[in-house]
Amino acid sequence: MKNRMIIAILVSFGLLILGFSMLPVGHGATTVSLSSIAHTETTITLSWTESQDRYFVNYTLYMGLNVNGPYNVIASITNKAQTTYAVTSLNYSTNYYFYIVDYDSFGSARSNTLEANTTSPPVLNVNSVTQTTVSLTWTDYNTYSSLVPFVSYTVEMKSLTGGNWSTVSIINSVSSNSFTVTGLSPGSTYYFRIYDTVGTGTNLFNTFSNTVTATTIPLLSVSISSGTTSISTGQNVDIKALANGGYPPYTYTWYVNGNPVNGVTGNVYTFNTTAPGTYNIYVSVRDSSGTTVNSNTITINVTSSSIFSSGAFLWIIILIILIVVVLVILMIFRKGKRRW
Repeated sequence: MKNRMIIAILVSFGLLILGFSMLPVGHGATTVSLSSIAHTETTITLSWTESQDRYFVNYTLYMGLNVNGPYNVIASITNKAQTTYAVTSLNYSTNYYFYIVDYDSFGSARSNTLEANTTSPPVLNVNSVTQTTVSLTWTDYNTYSSLVPFVSYTVEMKSLTGGNWSTVSIINSVSSNSFTVTGLSPGSTYYFRIYDTVGTGTNLFNTFSNTVTATTIPLLSVSISSGTTSISTGQNVDIKALANGGYPPYTYTWYVNGNPVNGVTGNVYTFNTTAPGTYNIYVSVRDSSGTTVNSNTITINVTSSSIFSSGAFLWIIILIILIVVVLVILMIFRKGKRRW
């Protein structure tokens, strides 16, 4: 009887020791450290330290729009070795809050709360314009990860406000942030935008930049005009040139009857002459690129000036009238003195 009691006590003690050995002593639920390693306009890639929990069940990832919540479950990960996760379909330029909980068979441990933001869309700018090209540059604010890698930039263009966009180029290098569109028409307006593509496989995300407008430089042209085309000898007439397009500054060379005018290099030519006749006048304009164009021709008719064809004739008539009036007054005055 005594031996049976001893055996029962020993068995109970052994079972008690076995039970304690099965309890999660050490390496229970682990407080992992959460951080973000990449950001795009619509994704945030999260990373955390691996759990050391011997009784690991899953990582549960929570997300909220406010640090005080509410938080919603966005992922449950049962692979303890997985320590990254890409949160997708987010709004650009938005702050989000995350934490992760390490669950095991006996409890849980919560990580730090992480604040992370999505980036802004790419910003597109017009760098330079010529008669047939537009050079574009852009800024990409994204950082990429193996879960959400860079795929491409796509440059699009249209020539009408309500027209359809067409693809100009697809650029597969993340380090490229400029592109020159060629083959455009001078003096025409175009609209441009880009979008970046990120992701893998069929899980791709596109975000469009702002739209920019650019007008190519018109071809060089020049026209001249004057207030009148008929003057008398000794009179002046200003002939003005209006140059447009090309690449300023402009150089002006004036011609009268095919002969260059010395000393006049501006866009206004004051013409006068003492010789009656017909004078054909035009200007040749050269821009900084070396392109030269001629203007239209203006014909100035110059007639001889005479007192009968000028304002001087009127003053002569007035002077004669005044002299006659004075003479009449003197005659009347003399007749009056004789009577006295």
